[in-house]
Amino acid sequence: MIKNLEKRIFLFAFVILFLTITVNSLMDIVGFRRDYIQALILRSQSLGASLRGNMEKVVALGLDVRDIEGLSDKCREVVASSPEIAYCVVTDSEGAILHLSDPIYRNLRFDIIKKAFTTRLDQSIHLIGADGSYYDTVTPVYSPDGKQVALLHIGFSVHAISAKVQEIILRSLVLLVIVLSISFSLVVIFVKRSIGQPIAALLGGVKKVSEGDFDYRIEELFVGEFDELARNVNIMSEALKNREVEIRHNYQELENIHNDLHSSYLKLESLSLDLEKSEELYKSLLEDASDAIVVIDENDMVKLVNKMAEDFFDRGASELTGLPLSRMLTLVGAQNAPIVYNFFQEAGKGKHVAEEIRLLKNNTELVVGLIHANIITIGAEKLIQAIIRDVTREREILFNLEKSASDLARLNKMKDSFLGIASHELKTPLTVIMGYAELILTEAPEKVDPNVLDMVQNIANAAARLDNIVKDMVDVSMIDEKRLELTLDEVDVNRLVEDSRNELCFFLSKRKQQLDLELDETIPSIRGDAARLMQLLSNVIVNAIKFTPDGGRITVSTRAKYLLRSKQTPTLDPIQSLVNIGKEQHLYVEITVADTGIGIDVDDQLRIFDKFYEVGNIEEHSSGNVAFKSRGAGLGLSIAKGIVEMHGGEIWVESPGYNPDQFSGSTFHIVLPLNPITGDGTVDYLNLLK
Repeated sequence: MIKNLEKRIFLFAFVILFLTITVNSLMDIVGFRRDYIQALILRSQSLGASLRGNMEKVVALGLDVRDIEGLSDKCREVVASSPEIAYCVVTDSEGAILHLSDPIYRNLRFDIIKKAFTTRLDQSIHLIGADGSYYDTVTPVYSPDGKQVALLHIGFSVHAISAKVQEIILRSLVLLVIVLSISFSLVVIFVKRSIGQPIAALLGGVKKVSEGDFDYRIEELFVGEFDELARNVNIMSEALKNREVEIRHNYQELENIHNDLHSSYLKLESLSLDLEKSEELYKSLLEDASDAIVVIDENDMVKLVNKMAEDFFDRGASELTGLPLSRMLTLVGAQNAPIVYNFFQEAGKGKHVAEEIRLLKNNTELVVGLIHANIITIGAEKLIQAIIRDVTREREILFNLEKSASDLARLNKMKDSFLGIASHELKTPLTVIMGYAELILTEAPEKVDPNVLDMVQNIANAAARLDNIVKDMVDVSMIDEKRLELTLDEVDVNRLVEDSRNELCFFLSKRKQQLDLELDETIPSIRGDAARLMQLLSNVIVNAIKFTPDGGRITVSTRAKYLLRSKQTPTLDPIQSLVNIGKEQHLYVEITVADTGIGIDVDDQLRIFDKFYEVGNIEEHSSGNVAFKSRGAGLGLSIAKGIVEMHGGEIWVESPGYNPDQFSGSTFHIVLPLNPITGDGTVDYLNLLK
């Protein structure tokens, strides 16, 4: 028996050591291969990005990729800079090879893609070749107008990776043999000395005691735990000897007690009939309950489950009754079994607690139940009754709402980030384009072909329009980040409206529209940024021009208006010490812009002030700055809203609805306080005013 145990221990130790070392080595090899491939991919991408930058600079000068001299030498320099890189090939957009580092790769098939990887935004990785023998990094090369003019392929061989991995495997095998031999030898010595010999001595002593030799004593062992066990066996032998005497003495007493128990049994039998009736009534109430009910005894054993519990757990009562609580939670697939188990422990102490139980049915369907537990007493036995209500549907609804809110917040953050990055990245190339175009148009028009001059004029016009969009994007980005500063001064609102009309008179005449002014000359001046307020009015009036048909009417009116404002919340921050206006009426200036246009749907009247939001079907919109239903960047009203709020005011729109046939029209309301510091402006904005 000892030999058999030792063999099992040796075998188990050998298997564990072998598996541990082998798995660790395999994981290291797999990780090394993955990291090595990733490193080569990143190196190829870096080389491709660097070479693409040089190529795009040359292409920006007007030179075709085919005509770039020395590009093949550049490709060879790229290959020579890293021994793992196999080739560098430049192809056109159709895949025809233009330049390459080595002629042996001229017949390499880039169109045979065994596997594709997605990496950075402007690069991709392909496993190419008939047998998938190369990792190919594809970097597109663009002309200044954004057109793809070439593809830059930089790749490395799969065989190079395999050779590196084989080297690691050989090294791991040598380490495996050495470590396994040393570890197993130590285990054999330890088992022989510390387990085999002490167990043999213990077995001999236990056998003597089992045969009735209670005077036999096991000698002291040199292993602490086994020596303690030997002392306990000796103590047990002594105790058994004393117990034998006591048993004989107590046997007679038990016989007398048996007679007393028999008489008591007859009394208990009658009481049992009464308890059975009560138990049947209790079970009937449990079975007909509308919620799942589970009853647990003091030993955490499942005593009873009703029909609703069977449906909830998807298990029959026969499968659950009699199981320990922990085993039952594992059987039904409770995902939060430790929490539910602790819940029952707290309930057993008489605490009023509630908890959720989460089950995964069929490995796919998540079921959530809300548990309430209380202690019930049946005779001398205390039981825990848990009532479980299925709240899966409520949790799904709540989860979906939270997920939707999180997704919306994430998308909005991504949109804001894109807005700031795109606007700043477009400013520099636009300035260059507009500068060169203006230089050609003003300094040397007689030296340029008239057709080319027209093209340059179109480029200048398009760049100017794009520059306006970029400025709007910068404004929106600064408003969102609360970095847009205001220069406050006394502003005559009526003169501001007249200036806006004069600025837009060309567009009004082009659309044959009439702009009427109804100005209240008694309104006071306000403190604000004249340039930003001018931008606000222009954006709102241009929006009216776009969505009003030719020959329509636009009316801009001004008036003074008293508004009731609630008291502001006090603050202890001395930097944000605002005037507490209390709940009183304050004078505001209201500007309304009414049109006879197509109107705005009720559902769109709040969203039109969101960034990039366009009303109606985008495919129906036409091009042009103020053409009917023309589509812009969707930033004008968003900027207008930001400027109004920075001045402590409000902007909203009123319209009976969208009606492109009867032209129901829209009215934009702009309310501005006389002084932003005493208005309802945002505290963060007020700290930026100067």
